[in-house]
Amino acid sequence: MAITLYRIQTDAHRDSILEGIGAKLRGGRWNAKGWPMVYTATTPELGFWEYMVQLDGTPLADLPPLILCEITVPDHSIRLISVEELPLGWDDPYATPVGLPLFADQQFERYQCLCLALPSALVPLSPSRNVLLDPLHAQCSECQVLSIQPYPIDPRLPTAVIA
Repeated sequence: MAITLYRIQTDAHRDSILEGIGAKLRGGRWNAKGWPMVYTATTPELGFWEYMVQLDGTPLADLPPLILCEITVPDHSIRLISVEELPLGWDDPYATPVGLPLFADQQFERYQCLCLALPSALVPLSPSRNVLLDPLHAQCSECQVLSIQPYPIDPRLPTAVIA
């Protein structure tokens, strides 16, 4: 049995969905620059919200085409991390906590897992989870991109309207 995860990204990078190249180049909340990571979510809408907060003020209407990637990972390959296990400040929206990439590295090492499921700092009360996928893990070869489809942006969203 497999578990389905979702990722929103630009169409220009559809050939490297499971490689974590963008996170490797820029670093992220849970990974240090130079270390690849694939950021996914348990629902498409959480994936979209997480993508939106990375836009740094870019209007949605100015974005290149987005795609929704449906990815399967092996059953029992995800380690759920509870809020109680997370370091203080993990959910601070304005800080980039220095220790979070180290924390994630330690969890991957400790549990020898392909994926870590974490609460979202953006919507911490949601049952949906962000899921970090380690593209260097041996089980990554068992992951599969099931579908790729255009991800339309509703023009009613405030930043989607061209002024």
